[in-house]
Amino acid sequence: NLRSAFPGWSEREVDDLSKRIFRNFARNLVDYGRFDTITDDALERLLPSARNLHFLEESFSKGRGVILVTGHIGNWELGALFFARHGFKINVVTIPEGRERIDSIRGAYRMRQDIRTIVVDGSPFSSLEIVAALRRGEIVAMLVDRWEGTDGVPAKFFGAERRFPRGPFVLSRATGAPILPAFIVRDGSVYRGVVDPPFFMDEPEDEPGARRVSESLERMIRTYPEQWYNFAPR
Repeated sequence: NLRSAFPGWSEREVDDLSKRIFRNFARNLVDYGRFDTITDDALERLLPSARNLHFLEESFSKGRGVILVTGHIGNWELGALFFARHGFKINVVTIPEGRERIDSIRGAYRMRQDIRTIVVDGSPFSSLEIVAALRRGEIVAMLVDRWEGTDGVPAKFFGAERRFPRGPFVLSRATGAPILPAFIVRDGSVYRGVVDPPFFMDEPEDEPGARRVSESLERMIRTYPEQWYNFAPR
């Protein structure tokens, strides 16, 4: 993945970046353990600001919910906690990890923080749950940089054609909910939120939306390459 994203880098540079990524990921796991009992004041100190948060507020003003898309960069679980603690109803779309204990720990943690998990396991009921959450005017959050299906939407990603999940674009077109790319990244000893402008699926094709999402992901990965934790071939 790193060689694809940074083709001009030497093997030594890619190797050094890989080591920094795994060290940062270990810090993420430690923080994840802390979040379960973190107070509102401590959360405010850990994540003191979110850039362009007005984009989220503007998206909610439409009254159709928000489809928040992000990637395995920074600390996406902290993002869900941040929005939940600030009064936003948030639903996190999750693919089963394949380990029952991991799934149960993650689900119980989110439930205690008033974060609802919607598990996408092939059942048609998960799609109904997502649509219902949007119609209630809530956030539906999705990770979109790891796609193994064959029905993905093609888009250029670091110069090569990759596929992105079709779900966010189909949902936006069907419900009128805006798609909002957003990320939580480490900045020194704290985290920062970054919210990109929302967009709507006004066209019948999914490719324009996939390009918008790909551009947001690319920019964040180029800016914070040591925080991209996609440990699966992309």
